[in-house]
Amino acid sequence: MRFSICHHTSYTYSQAVQLTPQLLRFYPRSDGAQRILSYQMSLTPEPQGRSDYLDLEGNTITRVWFAGSTDRFSVDVSMEVETLRKNPYDFLLADAALSLPVDYSGPHAAISCYLPQITADESVTALAEGIRQAAGNDTLKFLHGLSERLFNDITHRQRETGEPQAPAITLEKRIGACRDITVLFMACCQAVGIAVRFVSGYQRGDPTVERRQLHAWPEVYLPGAGWRGFDPTHGTLNADTHVSIAAAADPRNTMPVSGGFFGKAADSRLDYRVRIRILDEAE
Repeated sequence: MRFSICHHTSYTYSQAVQLTPQLLRFYPRSDGAQRILSYQMSLTPEPQGRSDYLDLEGNTITRVWFAGSTDRFSVDVSMEVETLRKNPYDFLLADAALSLPVDYSGPHAAISCYLPQITADESVTALAEGIRQAAGNDTLKFLHGLSERLFNDITHRQRETGEPQAPAITLEKRIGACRDITVLFMACCQAVGIAVRFVSGYQRGDPTVERRQLHAWPEVYLPGAGWRGFDPTHGTLNADTHVSIAAAADPRNTMPVSGGFFGKAADSRLDYRVRIRILDEAE
């Protein structure tokens, strides 16, 4: 499937400010599931300098810095991306991934940063344990059961700004944005020993909806399959309907724009527009 995506982001300030160096994460990932056909980025104001590099988790970062003052900062990105994975089950799990907890010893030991760093809330642990028992410790049954449970039990509600809320809050309120549902999925996976990361990107969605947003979903690492995406907001296992931009253990390291400004008590306003068109579909 070929996607044409345009993403406009702008920050308007109540008075002139000086921008700190900005980290921009808009460049799509390139792997076995998708390839980049074209990509352009334009910035206002024009930066004094720019550097493009890979971060520790394989994401392309554009770092820009500026001279002088401005009352506006905008990023316009356009891209064409082809998604390649028609069959979400095109893998053969290694024995280490068949049952829980997944065995990440030996060559998979480097995955430790995607395993739990803190103990999950009791309510989250109880949810994960109940699904694990129902799945009979089968890894894929657990993942499908978890995705289905969150899709059915958590009402999706858009929240345009702010970091993900705590998993226990999403579970208690049964309402959350896609990033909140993703973080809850991650906490449940880590509670049973599955390595998982947060992904930001775009999803095909409803083409008749004009105001689109950046989307979020989790990816789990399974020996024999590698990183595989689930979308508990929609109750699906990802194939060719998602375009990934950035992936990280910490959701903050997937934000499209990271940076700040300094000035005399200036206020800022964020505006964005996302347009997604499907140019063709795989047969």
